[in-house]
Amino acid sequence: MQVGRTVAGRLLRAWRQDSPFSLLLATPVLTLPLAALLIFTVGGEVDAEALGLVETEWLKQDRRLDRFHYFYFDFWQTWALLTAPGIVNLLVVWWLRYDLAYVRISVALGLVLALLRTLVVPLAATLWVTGDLIDVEGLILRIPIAEEGDPSWPSPTQARLSMLITAWIGGLGMWLVTAGLWWAYEPLMARFFPRIKPPWERGAEEGRRWSGFARRA
Repeated sequence: MQVGRTVAGRLLRAWRQDSPFSLLLATPVLTLPLAALLIFTVGGEVDAEALGLVETEWLKQDRRLDRFHYFYFDFWQTWALLTAPGIVNLLVVWWLRYDLAYVRISVALGLVLALLRTLVVPLAATLWVTGDLIDVEGLILRIPIAEEGDPSWPSPTQARLSMLITAWIGGLGMWLVTAGLWWAYEPLMARFFPRIKPPWERGAEEGRRWSGFARRA
């Protein structure tokens, strides 16, 4: 147990001495499984029959008719369950303890990314690709699942899985943006804002990755 705490302490100290973007690159390890856990255990369907909502419908897809099953979820509850795990992204504000413009600019950029990844992207991706929003005694998220020749295929589980996969794909896009900014931040700052000095002068033998600035500050 003591060894585990020692290793965890060393990893935490090393992480604190790295770039704010490194946090945003690591958080999906926690947020993805936690979002899935919440959606499958806490999230519940809206009673479509009680609200008089369409549950099945024949639609033409790829020049053939297919039967679609609709599953309905409370919009605000789904938004909360998808975004709650992403609160950990907001820990980028920890780097504000460094009174350096170079670091604080990175925190501002990281915070914008964190807010987008946490509050906007998961459900926006779901609405754009997988589902749609309707207003029936409150906002409701509708997820269509096609039978594709198997009447037993559409189910609430498939609807939740479809919603999660779409949200995760949207998150992957933002993760790639974060990775690009993590890689490009120092070169861009050196080129366009040379008067804002980094906490250290990079040695000739060092790579481009931002690491260890707190040890040298």
